[in-house]
This record gives sequence, C-alpha cells and structure tokens, in this order.
Amino acid sequence: MSSNEGSSNFHSPEDELESMVETLQTETPSAPEIKVMVKDEDRVAVSSTKATFKSREAILTGIDDLLISRGARLILFLPIVVVLLFGLAQSYRGSEPDWWEGGVQELFFSFSFSKSVYLLALTLMVTDLVLLFVLHYLLWITKRIFQIETDEVVSTGVTFRSSHGYSEMKAVIDGASNQLNLTTTLMIFSTGLLGLALVFPSETEGIPVLIALSTGTLLSGHSVYMVSNRPRFNTVEPWGLLDAFSPPMHPALLNRPFTDVIRSHVDPLLAVRFSKYVSSFSDNLQKGVRLSELQEYLLQVLDLFRSGVIEEDDFHQALGELVDTRTIEQIINHPELGEETLDRLLMHARDRCAPFFRLNDRMRMHLSTQSNDKIWFDVDMENLTLGQANLFAFVLNQSGETQDLILRVQTPDFRPNECVYRLKVEPHADDSLSGKTTYERVSSSMESSRIVWQTLIPSSMGDATVTVRLEDSSGNLISGKVLTSQVRSDLFTRLRMTTGAVFMFGAALAIISPILPFVAKLLGL
Repeated sequence: MSSNEGSSNFHSPEDELESMVETLQTETPSAPEIKVMVKDEDRVAVSSTKATFKSREAILTGIDDLLISRGARLILFLPIVVVLLFGLAQSYRGSEPDWWEGGVQELFFSFSFSKSVYLLALTLMVTDLVLLFVLHYLLWITKRIFQIETDEVVSTGVTFRSSHGYSEMKAVIDGASNQLNLTTTLMIFSTGLLGLALVFPSETEGIPVLIALSTGTLLSGHSVYMVSNRPRFNTVEPWGLLDAFSPPMHPALLNRPFTDVIRSHVDPLLAVRFSKYVSSFSDNLQKGVRLSELQEYLLQVLDLFRSGVIEEDDFHQALGELVDTRTIEQIINHPELGEETLDRLLMHARDRCAPFFRLNDRMRMHLSTQSNDKIWFDVDMENLTLGQANLFAFVLNQSGETQDLILRVQTPDFRPNECVYRLKVEPHADDSLSGKTTYERVSSSMESSRIVWQTLIPSSMGDATVTVRLEDSSGNLISGKVLTSQVRSDLFTRLRMTTGAVFMFGAALAIISPILPFVAKLLGL
C-alpha cells in the first residue's frame, strides 16, 4: 500500500468526534411529547365511550317513548292492573269459580284461582321492575353523557360549572334519579313480599299479612311516581335537556327580546354549543352587522315564518340582508343546530313564556292598523299559574320625541308587592317604514320598544290581581291595566295529585289492616 493511501485512511481523534456529533445532530429523532400523546389517547377513549353511550341512549329512548313513559305507558298502567288483580284474587280466596274447576284449572298446574291470579300479578310486577331498571340505565347513561360533555366544555376554558342554570339543571337530574330510586325500592319490596307469600302454602297464617304489606308498598310506590311527575330528558336530540332546565334568573329589561327570552330557557350545554355555532359565522356577516343582531333577527323572522305571517321566500330574503346565501343554507340545514332545533327552542319558549309571544302578536296587529296614540302600551301574564307568573309589558313610543316614563307594577297577591321601572323610550318613526315588508316593520318596532319582564311569586292560592300603571316623569297616569289570574294547578296536575293521594291513602289502609286485629286483641276489643 502506498504512503498516500495510508495517510488517507488515517483520521485524527478530533475528526472522529466532529463526525459523531454531526451524525447525532442529523440522525437522532426528537423525544416524543408524552403529555400530548397521553391527552390524545384519553381524548380518543372518551370520544369512543361517548359514542357508545349515545347509541345505547338512542335505543333506550326509543323503547321509553314506545312502551314505558309514552306510547303504551306501561309504567303507569301495570301497577293499576296489578292492584285490580289483587282485589280479584282476594275476592276468590276461599272459593273457586265454576268455570275454573271445569278444566281451566288443569292448564295452570292445578293451582287455585286465587294463587293463579297472584302469580299473574307477580309476573306483571316483575315486568314493571324490568321497565324501571331500563329507566335507571337510561338515566345513568344520560347523566354520564352530561358529565362527559360538561368536561369537554370545561376543557376549552369555559367556566361551565358556575354558569347560569348549571346547578339548577343538575339538581333536577339528581332529583329525577332520587324519585326513580324510591319508586324502584318500594316496587322491589312489594314484589319480594308477594313472592314470599306465594312460596308458602295458602293455609299459612301470615300469608294475608304479607299480601297486605305487598299491596301497601305497591300503592305507595306508584303514588310516589304519580305525584313526583319526573321530567323526561335525554341527550339524543340537541334540545333533549330543555325540560330538565328552569331559568333561575332572567333580565328584567329586554334589550334583545327574542334572544333574551329564548336563551333564558335554553339549558347551559345547548347555550354554549349554540353560541359557538353562531360565532362561527362572524366572517360571513354583511358589513356593519353584528353577531347579536344576526341571532335576534334570525329568531324574529323564524317566529314570523312559523306563525304563517311571512312565506319561505320572505324568510330567506330577510336573512339575506345580514348574511350571504351559502351561510343561510348552513344555518338552516345544520344536522344538530339547524332549523328543527331552532323550532324546538321557539316552541319551548312559547310554552314557558306565552305572554311574551301574545304581546308580540298584538303589537304586530297594532302596526297593521292606523292609530293616533302617541304611546302604545300593553301588558300580559298567565291566566293560570302556580309557582311563578311571568308578566310582560310593552311600551312603544310613537310620538316625535324621547319620553321619560315610569312603569309601576302593584299587586297584593304576588311578591314583590310593588316594582318600579324608569324607562327612557326613544321615538319610533313608523312613517319612514311605509311600504316596507312586514318583517322589517316588526323588527324595527321591537328594537324601538321597551319591554319589561317581571317574575311574580304567588303569596296565596285563588284569584289574584295585578295593576300596571304607565306614568310620565311627574307621576301623571298615561295608561293603566288591571290583570287577573288564577293561582292554582291545571286540571291535569290536579287529577295527577288527587290520584296519587288516593293511592297513598289506599297504601296506608293496606298496611294498617293486618295490624288492627292484633291491636284489637291487645286492647281486649
């Protein structure tokens, strides 16, 4: 080997170290971020669990709608049928019907008629228990999905657990669970006592006591179910939790009337999702339009459309003034928060705050007629109420100047007894809207109106009176209204409560009846 070749194969230690450093810098991969990987894996696992729960909840909700709480309403009628079977079996306890002894008895393993009827009642009670367990599982799944979605919202940085209405909605869900637990516990005791009574021979001395106790616990369990009126809710539909939510507070003076009323009755989960959904259209708004205006205008024109006041073309044309056509299609056809969900929100708000929508209709009728009144003033509240009443007052200034007004609500039958609102009402120039479309006139009038929403708590049952005065800044009366309301339950609630009380009274008699002979013997009667 030549000296040149030997020198070319020789490398100094410094050259080897530099080569190693270069190799490490270019070939060594970076260390993985363990926290990010763990979070991603947890997120995938939670998403998979949520999807599984959602599919199960959809199936169980369908069964509930078809057989249990709605549809056939087996959870309501099965205990009543069992009570009737108890009475039938007790009436033939010491005898047998002629048709039973003629050959029918052999088909039922030669049991007595009374025992056969009790066995049929036991079968129905077991069926009722199975349905109750289905409701338990459905409620557990709904609560788990609610917790998962709550954690998802909290992980985005939203202080959701301290938001408006969260604790109240959670209390309603927990209350429904407690009611179902009590009903199921009593039904288990009733079924166990009847099963124990059928194990022993019919001549056993304690059998009537066991059957009486079984009847009493059955009646008391069904009474709890009737009186409690458990709300139905789910997470299958976006609006499924609306019935589990009751607004703990609301604005008194409505700046965005439709938005304020409807959002006050939207459950917190849907409110967060809806806010994020609406904010996604911020880049598609027409120049000078804000998101709050889009939301308010959308609810207004949708209410007009669903009320039959405007046609579908007018509905699209009205929204086209705020967003482009593509965005309108996205809003209406969204799979979860589209037109159907908005319709449900409107229907729910109409059911909870009917006076607001009645006043809105009356203001629209007022705009369609000629009037010389400088100030249009109207109020409305529920004719039948229990728990709380919603009073709404509309003030529309049709004069040419700003008015400083005082709205005074006085009542001896509700709390608070008196409320005073000082209103600064800007003039509404209706003449400038001549020739405009219906939705443009209604929207302009709603924006110019001052709308007050006052919640009144009944202090007594029966007839109640509310006086509403509209005064100028000097205290002179401009207009006044006197409203009357009935503070009592509606017919269906009274029927449900009465039936529950009858069942509870029957339960007390059934439980006391086997004790009375024993007490009589002790007293020597």
